[in-house]
Amino acid sequence: MPSNTRVTLISNANQSRRAPLLLPSSSVSLDPQEKNSCRTRIIEAAQSKLRLKKKPTRIFVPGGHELASRQDWERHCKNDAEFLVSMGEEYVGSSEEGNSSSHLEGRFQRQLAVETTSTSTHDDDRNNDEKSACSMEVLAGDVAELDQTALNQFETTARSLPGIIHAVAQPDLHPGTKFPIGAVFVSQGWIHPPLIGGDIGCGMAWYRCRLTRAQVQGDKGRKVAEKLRGLEGPWRTQEDREAWLSADDYTNDDDDNATATYSAGAKWDAALGTIGAGNHFAELQVVEEALTSTATDDAATAPACPLYQGETLLLVHSGSRGFGSDILKTVTADGGHTSMRDDDPKAKAYMQQHDRACKWASRNRDLIALRFLACLEPGDEAWELGGNHAPAAPARIHAARESVQRRKVVDIWHNSMEKTAWPPPPPLPLPHSLQDSPPPAEVVAYIHRKGAAPVHDPRTRQPLG
Repeated sequence: MPSNTRVTLISNANQSRRAPLLLPSSSVSLDPQEKNSCRTRIIEAAQSKLRLKKKPTRIFVPGGHELASRQDWERHCKNDAEFLVSMGEEYVGSSEEGNSSSHLEGRFQRQLAVETTSTSTHDDDRNNDEKSACSMEVLAGDVAELDQTALNQFETTARSLPGIIHAVAQPDLHPGTKFPIGAVFVSQGWIHPPLIGGDIGCGMAWYRCRLTRAQVQGDKGRKVAEKLRGLEGPWRTQEDREAWLSADDYTNDDDDNATATYSAGAKWDAALGTIGAGNHFAELQVVEEALTSTATDDAATAPACPLYQGETLLLVHSGSRGFGSDILKTVTADGGHTSMRDDDPKAKAYMQQHDRACKWASRNRDLIALRFLACLEPGDEAWELGGNHAPAAPARIHAARESVQRRKVVDIWHNSMEKTAWPPPPPLPLPHSLQDSPPPAEVVAYIHRKGAAPVHDPRTRQPLG
């Protein structure tokens, strides 16, 4: 062992949480039974550095081998070693000592089937030993280029959560707090709200602008950006926000039509029309390449016309703000359950709230666009309500919302849960609610998306855009 050994401590349960540690060889022993051992130093440091709630009891190395003997420590305690610290749980990730067919290796879209045991997190009378085959795909040319922690989270999630039948890792797969981001999980008989997280309905929407490329580049672009300051405050009154959230397309037969609104209440609606923190943003983009080089119609008023080269778009990335987080917190409050049978009344209540949050998030992106367009295209009567000064009768609010819709090119959720027939059905002839029941002859499944956008509209199954 060198005079000072540099190692990395990793939380086994949350492998995105890491911390460096220097182990001085002069004062520590490799014998785990001794009081002042490497094992003791690591356990003490890990609890504080990794902010663990309980004292760790087990230490693994990548691949799943648990360090128990002096020989283990002599072999593994070296510079740049990584130690996964556990509070008693089993190793999270692919085990080198297991079946090699379970490892995520190979070329583009390599697919494998593994047996997963479906275990209930609730005290019910169902058979906890039922098994289902789970196929896994990694959409990457070279799996080795992906983050190993993210791959471990991906495989562990697919193999451990009940009811998972199919899992897909996107090319941008990266670690989350517990579950990976950039992944899709399909389940039958179960739903898993934490898989999509608290920002339910988060996504991106593109809107056409009348600005030209020359107006958004260089010094002119900086002047345009200056106009956009101060747009994160509350928009108008709660009455106005409720009018913006009125659900004229409401189709959920389980709810009273008298309450046909996507309002989340005054506390959460106060954030409507704001981008929020984290990786949320709004930006202006210019189309560099397109199928058509010039506009065939007024791009600002004809959303069906294709994008053309040089056209300017407003991109908005935001979600359900505090509303979605509150939904997740409520559903996991009784002991932190992560999974529910789909016939559980709590699961049905969650799905209804989830659908509402997705709609709220979409209306939020539209309102952000309205506020931006009011600054980017001043003088246009359609955007007057983007500010807080003009009178706002409900009819005017609805008209402004329709004007934004005409500018919208596409709106995509990348954090959502979709109830669908499995395998997925062909395109639907008429629009359907996100949670409408699929044809009765089909097997029902739930597609959980976290940082993974679909290529179709869940309501119509038509290609986006």
